[in-house]
Order: sequence, then structure tokens, then C-alpha cells
Amino acid sequence: MGETVRLLHHPTSQPCRAVHQFMLEVGIPFEEEVVNLMDGDNEKQSFKDEYNPTGQVPILCDGDFVVWESAAIGFYLNEKYDAPGNWFGATPQQRAIIQQYLHWHSTLLRRGAGAFFYTHFAECIWGDRDYSKEIEKGRHTLDESLGYLETWLTKSEYLCGDEISFADLMGYHELVSHVAGAILGEADWKEFPKVKQWFDKITARPHASTVNAMIMQVGQMRQDGQMIPMTRKTSLAKGTEITPGVPS
Repeated sequence: MGETVRLLHHPTSQPCRAVHQFMLEVGIPFEEEVVNLMDGDNEKQSFKDEYNPTGQVPILCDGDFVVWESAAIGFYLNEKYDAPGNWFGATPQQRAIIQQYLHWHSTLLRRGAGAFFYTHFAECIWGDRDYSKEIEKGRHTLDESLGYLETWLTKSEYLCGDEISFADLMGYHELVSHVAGAILGEADWKEFPKVKQWFDKITARPHASTVNAMIMQVGQMRQDGQMIPMTRKTSLAKGTEITPGVPS
């Protein structure tokens, strides 16, 4: 396998940012390739055949070995580069708690991304339509998730203990998008003060601003009413109720 791995990603993607920040935090040498999600390069059959049948990013290439899904990529990099034990757990119990969070994350908090996606990106793909049901669904899931995070963060400094882990990066970058798009605001932080304290702590880490730069810029553009040019006509947004290409 090659000495330097290759990361296929896009900085507007929450899971991509989590993996990217992890690699920077641990000091993993890598080459990066930004995949053009705006024009749907990731949804071309040739891309799916070569890298990932779902078309989703991030994707990690280590020589001829290809792995996708952010948690699996993080686990692989943790093993390959013998990362410090806090990231994926130094004991069986710690590893189980981190894996427990990652499974929960993919089935709940990740689906809350619909609130951000349908507020800001859906119009750029499908035009002026009624996305209120999708936004409401995403917001409900986001609020439910924040309640869980608040409870866990009353018991420990980070989501899975008193040291930062990959679970924190996954959760954090979901919320970064909601902050960038003004889905989350002061009222939410007042309701979930422990989440805000934790969010600010990770934001202060050296690599967070580097990884977050583009999504913050894109979020501000959409808040200002600017359209994001896209030629893609499909979406891989989780929890969607829209059938791509079918008028509502």
C-alpha cells in the first residue's frame, strides 16, 4: 500500500470535514482531491464504479485499497497510523462507547442535516419548490439529537469521555453546517448550553477554522440570498422525501 493516502472529499460535506480534521489533528500525510459535488461528478456511473457504488464522499484510497463511509475511514486511519488512544478508544470499553456513538450518529443526528440541506441547497438543485416538510423533518431530528448531546455532555467533557474522540468530530461538523446556515442560533444555544460549550471548545482547536472555511463562506452566501451554481439534478441527502426529477 502507498505511503501517502489520498482523500477524495468536498469541504461542504459534514462527514468529509470530520475525516479531514482528524487527519490534520493526527498528522497523517495525505493527498487531497476535491470532488465536484456541485456538478454531480460523484454521481456519475464511472465514479461509482471506480470508487463508491453509492457515490458518496469521503473516500480514502491507499494504493489499490479503497474504503468509504467516514467512520470506517477514521477507523482504518486510526489503525494504520497508530493514532493516540483517545481518538477511537484505548480500552475495550472506550472503543465500544465511541462505536456506540458513531452508530447512533448515522441513524439520528446525521439525518438532521435535512434542515440545512433543504433550506439552502435544494433550491439550487431543483428550483423554487415547497421544501417545508423536509425542513421540518430535519429540524425535528436535529432538536431531538441536541437533547441527547446535552444529556451526554452533562456527564463528561466530550461526547464519549473526558478526551476528544472521533465521535466529537463527527457530531461537531454536523452542527457547523447548521451554524453556517443559521439553522442554529442563540435561542438554541440557550436551550443547550453544554452543547454550546463543547462546540466552542472544538471550534477553538487549531485545525477547525481551516476545515470550516468553505462551509462558512457558502453558508453566508446562501443567507445573503446568493444561489450556488449547480448542474446536478440528484441528491444523496439522507432522510429525503423528494424523488429526484419528479415535480412536487
